[in-house]
Amino acid sequence: MKRLILLPYPFRRIGAAVFAIAAVVGILMTLDGYNGWPSYLLPADTESQLFAALASEGMTHLLNNIAIIGLCVGSIFIACSRERIEDEMTGAVRLNALLTALYVNTAVTVIAALALYNLTFLYFMIWNMITTPLLFMLIFRWRMWRINRTADHEE
Repeated sequence: MKRLILLPYPFRRIGAAVFAIAAVVGILMTLDGYNGWPSYLLPADTESQLFAALASEGMTHLLNNIAIIGLCVGSIFIACSRERIEDEMTGAVRLNALLTALYVNTAVTVIAALALYNLTFLYFMIWNMITTPLLFMLIFRWRMWRINRTADHEE
């Protein structure tokens, strides 16, 4: 079997930290309608230069990039990191989970393309960028948990 090119195991923790920070930024921006720094976190007196800078267009682009790039890089670091014990069975489970995630993501995207229009579809596509790695991580972790649980019961 060909050797998979995977990131070292410690990248999983780095990816989790990056993903968590980017997810918080993304969720805060989503709740405010993707208008940059969430307006509900700004004080009522927005006359100060600091808060005016946070609400500027440049900060909006920066926060968008932090959220998008952070979610993508964090999810790839988590999904593509080695396991502590990486063997052929783990590789097979990894491939199967990736294919399942790809099938589910494609089906959801097709359904959304038929059902959503205008800005709603754009919002869906923003979050759809990370669904394949996210689904992969969930499916892979669930299947590895089942395998490990079965192995524990056999001993």
